[in-house]
Amino acid sequence: MGRPEEPLDRDGSPVREFAFWLRDLRRRAGLTYDQLGKNAHYATSTVQAATAGSRLPTLRVTMAFVEACGGDQGEWREYWTLVRRAMDRAAPAGASVSVGPPWLSRPVDAEVTRDADGWIIESFTALLRLDAEPVEAAEFRRIVATVDGLAELVTSLSVPRQSGDSDQSHDLESELLYGGSLQRRAQPYDSYFQNVIVLPHPLRRGDRHEYAIRHRIPRGQQMASHYVHVPYRRSDRFELRVRFGASQLPREIWVLRDAPTAVIYAREPSAQKLVPDRFGEVQMTFTGLRPGLGYGISWR
Repeated sequence: MGRPEEPLDRDGSPVREFAFWLRDLRRRAGLTYDQLGKNAHYATSTVQAATAGSRLPTLRVTMAFVEACGGDQGEWREYWTLVRRAMDRAAPAGASVSVGPPWLSRPVDAEVTRDADGWIIESFTALLRLDAEPVEAAEFRRIVATVDGLAELVTSLSVPRQSGDSDQSHDLESELLYGGSLQRRAQPYDSYFQNVIVLPHPLRRGDRHEYAIRHRIPRGQQMASHYVHVPYRRSDRFELRVRFGASQLPREIWVLRDAPTAVIYAREPSAQKLVPDRFGEVQMTFTGLRPGLGYGISWR
Protein backbone atom coordinates (compact mmCIF):
# COMPACT_ATOMS: atom_id res chain seq x y z
CA MET A 1 0.00 0.00 0.00
CA GLY A 2 1.31 3.48 -0.89
CA ARG A 3 2.28 5.95 1.80
CA PRO A 4 0.06 9.02 2.43
CA GLU A 5 0.54 11.87 -0.02
CA GLU A 6 2.87 14.53 1.37
CA PRO A 7 1.93 18.22 1.19
CA LEU A 8 3.20 20.05 -1.89
CA ASP A 9 4.34 23.64 -1.51
CA ARG A 10 3.63 25.40 -4.81
CA ASP A 11 6.63 27.70 -4.95
CA GLY A 12 6.19 28.36 -8.67
CA SER A 13 9.19 26.29 -9.78
CA PRO A 14 8.66 24.22 -12.96
CA VAL A 15 9.14 20.86 -11.21
CA ARG A 16 6.72 21.69 -8.37
CA GLU A 17 4.12 22.93 -10.86
CA PHE A 18 4.55 19.76 -12.92
CA ALA A 19 3.97 17.68 -9.77
CA PHE A 20 0.90 19.76 -8.91
CA TRP A 21 -0.70 19.08 -12.29
CA LEU A 22 0.13 15.37 -12.11
CA ARG A 23 -1.64 15.26 -8.73
CA ASP A 24 -4.57 17.12 -10.26
CA LEU A 25 -4.74 14.59 -13.10
CA ARG A 26 -4.74 11.64 -10.68
CA ARG A 27 -7.43 13.27 -8.54
CA ARG A 28 -9.66 13.86 -11.55
CA ALA A 29 -9.16 10.26 -12.65
CA GLY A 30 -10.32 9.09 -9.22
CA LEU A 31 -7.41 6.65 -8.80
CA THR A 32 -5.46 5.75 -5.69
CA TYR A 33 -1.70 5.51 -6.10
CA ASP A 34 -1.96 1.72 -5.85
CA GLN A 35 -4.51 1.63 -8.67
CA LEU A 36 -2.47 4.09 -10.71
CA GLY A 37 0.71 2.06 -10.32
CA LYS A 38 -1.08 -1.10 -11.42
CA ASN A 39 -2.58 0.62 -14.48
CA ALA A 40 0.73 2.24 -15.40
CA HIS A 41 2.72 -0.98 -14.81
CA TYR A 42 5.01 0.73 -12.32
CA ALA A 43 5.54 0.33 -8.60
CA THR A 44 3.32 2.47 -6.41
CA SER A 45 6.42 4.18 -5.01
CA THR A 46 7.48 5.18 -8.55
CA VAL A 47 4.22 6.92 -9.44
CA GLN A 48 4.13 8.58 -6.02
CA ALA A 49 7.67 9.87 -6.53
CA ALA A 50 6.55 11.43 -9.83
CA THR A 51 4.26 13.76 -7.86
CA ALA A 52 6.67 14.54 -5.02
CA GLY A 53 7.96 17.73 -6.68
CA SER A 54 11.61 16.98 -5.83
CA ARG A 55 12.67 16.13 -9.38
CA LEU A 56 11.16 15.81 -12.84
CA PRO A 57 9.99 12.25 -13.55
CA THR A 58 11.31 10.61 -16.69
CA LEU A 59 9.29 11.00 -19.85
CA ARG A 60 8.54 7.26 -19.87
CA VAL A 61 7.09 7.35 -16.34
CA THR A 62 5.17 10.53 -17.15
CA MET A 63 3.58 9.03 -20.26
CA ALA A 64 2.60 5.86 -18.38
CA PHE A 65 1.13 7.99 -15.56
CA VAL A 66 -0.87 10.11 -18.01
CA GLU A 67 -2.12 7.13 -20.01
CA ALA A 68 -3.27 5.36 -16.82
CA CYS A 69 -5.26 8.47 -15.87
CA GLY A 70 -6.79 8.93 -19.33
CA GLY A 71 -4.93 12.19 -19.96
CA ASP A 72 -3.84 13.74 -23.24
CA GLN A 73 -0.39 12.27 -23.90
CA GLY A 74 0.43 14.80 -26.62
CA GLU A 75 -0.16 17.74 -24.31
CA TRP A 76 1.77 16.15 -21.45
CA ARG A 77 4.71 15.30 -23.72
CA GLU A 78 4.79 18.96 -24.75
CA TYR A 79 4.55 20.07 -21.12
CA TRP A 80 7.35 17.70 -20.02
CA THR A 81 9.58 19.05 -22.80
CA LEU A 82 8.93 22.67 -21.76
CA VAL A 83 9.83 21.92 -18.14
CA ARG A 84 12.94 19.98 -19.17
CA ARG A 85 14.12 22.92 -21.26
CA ALA A 86 13.47 25.35 -18.40
CA MET A 87 15.73 23.21 -16.20
CA ASP A 88 18.56 23.19 -18.74
CA ARG A 89 21.60 24.98 -17.32
CA ALA A 90 22.45 26.12 -20.84
CA ALA A 91 19.17 28.02 -21.11
CA PRO A 92 19.65 31.68 -22.06
CA ALA A 93 20.04 34.11 -19.17
CA GLY A 94 16.75 35.73 -18.28
CA ALA A 95 14.67 32.84 -19.64
CA SER A 96 11.41 32.45 -17.76
CA VAL A 97 11.34 29.76 -15.08
CA SER A 98 7.56 29.90 -14.96
CA VAL A 99 6.27 27.12 -17.20
CA GLY A 100 2.52 26.59 -17.51
CA PRO A 101 0.82 23.54 -19.00
CA PRO A 102 -0.24 23.92 -22.65
CA TRP A 103 -3.94 23.51 -21.82
CA LEU A 104 -3.95 26.79 -19.86
CA SER A 105 -3.57 28.68 -23.14
CA ARG A 106 -6.73 27.17 -24.59
CA PRO A 107 -9.78 29.35 -25.18
CA VAL A 108 -12.05 29.45 -22.13
CA ASP A 109 -14.88 27.51 -23.78
CA ALA A 110 -12.56 24.62 -24.56
CA GLU A 111 -11.40 24.49 -20.94
CA VAL A 112 -14.99 24.48 -19.72
CA THR A 113 -15.78 21.45 -21.85
CA ARG A 114 -12.69 19.72 -20.52
CA ASP A 115 -13.10 19.94 -16.76
CA ALA A 116 -15.94 22.13 -15.53
CA ASP A 117 -17.23 19.30 -13.27
CA GLY A 118 -20.80 20.21 -14.10
CA TRP A 119 -20.76 23.91 -13.30
CA ILE A 120 -19.13 27.23 -14.10
CA ILE A 121 -18.81 30.50 -12.19
CA GLU A 122 -20.84 33.33 -13.68
CA SER A 123 -19.77 35.85 -11.03
CA PHE A 124 -17.63 35.81 -7.90
CA THR A 125 -17.53 38.67 -5.40
CA ALA A 126 -15.20 38.66 -2.40
CA LEU A 127 -14.76 40.96 0.56
CA LEU A 128 -11.54 40.49 2.53
CA ARG A 129 -11.54 42.10 5.99
CA LEU A 130 -7.95 42.59 7.10
CA ASP A 131 -9.15 45.14 9.67
CA ALA A 132 -11.12 42.44 11.51
CA GLU A 133 -9.92 40.07 14.21
CA PRO A 134 -9.81 37.34 13.16
CA VAL A 135 -9.20 38.10 9.47
CA GLU A 136 -12.16 36.97 7.38
CA ALA A 137 -13.25 36.72 3.77
CA ALA A 138 -16.88 36.65 2.63
CA GLU A 139 -17.28 35.07 -0.82
CA PHE A 140 -20.44 35.24 -2.95
CA ARG A 141 -20.77 33.15 -6.10
CA ARG A 142 -23.40 32.75 -8.80
CA ILE A 143 -22.87 29.47 -10.62
CA VAL A 144 -24.47 27.94 -13.72
CA ALA A 145 -25.04 24.20 -14.06
CA THR A 146 -23.65 22.65 -17.25
CA VAL A 147 -25.22 19.22 -16.64
CA ASP A 148 -28.60 17.92 -15.51
CA GLY A 149 -28.92 16.69 -11.93
CA LEU A 150 -26.13 18.74 -10.34
CA ALA A 151 -26.63 18.08 -6.62
CA GLU A 152 -23.40 19.20 -4.98
CA LEU A 153 -20.41 21.47 -5.53
CA VAL A 154 -16.85 20.51 -4.68
CA THR A 155 -14.89 23.69 -3.95
CA SER A 156 -11.32 24.19 -2.82
CA LEU A 157 -8.97 26.93 -1.75
CA SER A 158 -5.35 27.31 -0.78
CA VAL A 159 -4.25 29.17 2.35
CA PRO A 160 -0.46 29.44 2.00
CA ARG A 161 1.68 30.03 5.05
CA GLN A 162 3.13 33.46 5.67
CA SER A 163 6.89 33.53 5.16
CA GLY A 164 8.57 32.39 8.38
CA ASP A 165 5.45 30.72 9.79
CA SER A 166 6.57 27.34 11.14
CA ASP A 167 3.76 26.64 13.60
CA GLN A 168 2.42 23.10 13.46
CA SER A 169 -1.18 24.33 13.39
CA HIS A 170 -2.45 25.75 10.10
CA ASP A 171 -6.20 25.90 9.75
CA LEU A 172 -9.18 27.67 8.24
CA GLU A 173 -12.71 28.08 9.59
CA SER A 174 -15.49 28.00 6.97
CA GLU A 175 -19.22 28.64 7.33
CA LEU A 176 -21.84 28.50 4.59
CA LEU A 177 -24.05 31.58 4.95
CA TYR A 178 -26.73 30.56 2.44
CA GLY A 179 -27.32 28.48 -0.68
CA GLY A 180 -27.13 24.93 0.65
CA SER A 181 -25.38 22.99 3.38
CA LEU A 182 -21.67 22.49 4.03
CA GLN A 183 -21.59 18.72 4.46
CA ARG A 184 -17.98 17.67 4.20
CA ARG A 185 -14.68 19.44 4.76
CA ALA A 186 -11.25 18.00 4.05
CA GLN A 187 -7.65 19.19 4.37
CA PRO A 188 -5.69 16.88 2.06
CA TYR A 189 -2.48 18.71 2.91
CA ASP A 190 -1.21 21.61 4.98
CA SER A 191 -2.40 24.60 2.95
CA TYR A 192 -5.20 23.08 0.87
CA PHE A 193 -8.82 22.97 2.03
CA GLN A 194 -11.75 21.33 0.25
CA ASN A 195 -15.47 21.79 0.88
CA VAL A 196 -18.50 19.92 -0.42
CA ILE A 197 -21.66 22.03 -0.65
CA VAL A 198 -24.91 20.09 -0.97
CA LEU A 199 -27.47 22.10 -2.93
CA PRO A 200 -31.09 22.59 -1.78
CA HIS A 201 -32.27 20.67 -4.85
CA PRO A 202 -30.60 19.26 -8.00
CA LEU A 203 -30.03 21.77 -10.78
CA ARG A 204 -30.79 21.29 -14.45
CA ARG A 205 -28.41 22.34 -17.19
CA GLY A 206 -28.56 26.14 -17.48
CA ASP A 207 -29.99 26.68 -13.96
CA ARG A 208 -28.35 29.38 -11.87
CA HIS A 209 -27.66 29.16 -8.15
CA GLU A 210 -26.13 31.53 -5.61
CA TYR A 211 -24.28 30.71 -2.43
CA ALA A 212 -22.14 32.58 0.09
CA ILE A 213 -19.40 31.27 2.33
CA ARG A 214 -17.33 32.94 5.05
CA HIS A 215 -13.76 31.92 5.78
CA ARG A 216 -11.87 32.97 8.91
CA ILE A 217 -8.18 32.70 9.71
CA PRO A 218 -7.90 31.40 13.30
CA ARG A 219 -6.79 33.99 15.85
CA GLY A 220 -3.03 34.27 16.03
CA GLN A 221 -2.45 32.64 12.63
CA GLN A 222 -0.82 34.92 10.08
CA MET A 223 -2.14 35.33 6.56
CA ALA A 224 0.05 35.44 3.46
CA SER A 225 0.06 38.94 1.98
CA HIS A 226 -2.03 38.30 -1.12
CA TYR A 227 -5.57 37.34 -2.05
CA VAL A 228 -5.83 35.70 -5.46
CA HIS A 229 -8.56 33.85 -7.35
CA VAL A 230 -7.05 31.07 -9.48
CA PRO A 231 -9.95 29.51 -11.42
CA TYR A 232 -9.74 25.91 -12.59
CA ARG A 233 -13.05 26.12 -14.40
CA ARG A 234 -14.66 28.90 -16.43
CA SER A 235 -15.01 32.03 -14.30
CA ASP A 236 -16.55 35.02 -16.08
CA ARG A 237 -16.28 37.82 -13.55
CA PHE A 238 -14.40 38.37 -10.28
CA GLU A 239 -14.84 41.43 -8.08
CA LEU A 240 -12.55 41.86 -5.10
CA ARG A 241 -12.74 44.43 -2.30
CA VAL A 242 -10.11 44.48 0.43
CA ARG A 243 -10.45 46.57 3.58
CA PHE A 244 -7.07 47.14 5.23
CA GLY A 245 -8.29 49.77 7.64
CA ALA A 246 -7.05 53.34 7.64
CA SER A 247 -4.67 52.74 10.57
CA GLN A 248 -2.79 49.75 9.11
CA LEU A 249 -2.14 50.47 5.46
CA PRO A 250 0.59 48.51 3.68
CA ARG A 251 3.52 50.30 2.08
CA GLU A 252 2.63 49.05 -1.38
CA ILE A 253 -0.33 47.32 -3.08
CA TRP A 254 -0.27 45.93 -6.61
CA VAL A 255 -2.60 44.08 -8.97
CA LEU A 256 -2.05 40.49 -10.11
CA ARG A 257 -3.63 39.72 -13.47
CA ASP A 258 -3.04 36.62 -15.64
CA ALA A 259 -0.38 35.69 -13.08
CA PRO A 260 1.27 32.25 -13.08
CA THR A 261 1.96 30.77 -9.66
CA ALA A 262 5.63 31.75 -9.89
CA VAL A 263 4.67 35.40 -10.32
CA ILE A 264 2.30 35.30 -7.34
CA TYR A 265 5.00 33.95 -5.01
CA ALA A 266 7.85 36.01 -6.46
CA ARG A 267 6.29 39.06 -4.77
CA GLU A 268 7.65 41.43 -7.38
CA PRO A 269 5.30 44.44 -7.67
CA SER A 270 3.47 44.77 -10.96
CA ALA A 271 3.17 48.04 -12.85
CA GLN A 272 -0.45 48.46 -11.76
CA LYS A 273 -0.47 49.88 -8.24
CA LEU A 274 -3.49 50.59 -6.04
CA VAL A 275 -4.00 53.44 -3.58
CA PRO A 276 -6.51 52.83 -0.78
CA ASP A 277 -9.32 55.30 -0.20
CA ARG A 278 -9.53 57.24 3.06
CA PHE A 279 -11.15 54.26 4.78
CA GLY A 280 -8.36 51.92 3.76
CA GLU A 281 -10.21 50.05 0.99
CA VAL A 282 -9.19 48.99 -2.51
CA GLN A 283 -11.39 47.39 -5.16
CA MET A 284 -10.72 45.58 -8.45
CA THR A 285 -12.90 43.87 -11.07
CA PHE A 286 -11.61 41.19 -13.45
CA THR A 287 -13.32 39.69 -16.51
CA GLY A 288 -12.22 37.14 -19.08
CA LEU A 289 -10.31 35.09 -16.52
CA ARG A 290 -8.06 32.32 -17.84
CA PRO A 291 -8.08 28.98 -15.98
CA GLY A 292 -4.93 28.27 -14.00
CA LEU A 293 -3.81 31.90 -13.77
CA GLY A 294 -4.19 34.23 -10.80
CA TYR A 295 -6.29 37.41 -10.37
CA GLY A 296 -6.22 39.59 -7.28
CA ILE A 297 -3.89 41.79 -5.30
CA SER A 298 -0.68 41.51 -3.29
CA TRP A 299 0.82 43.88 -0.74
CA ARG A 300 3.73 44.53 1.59
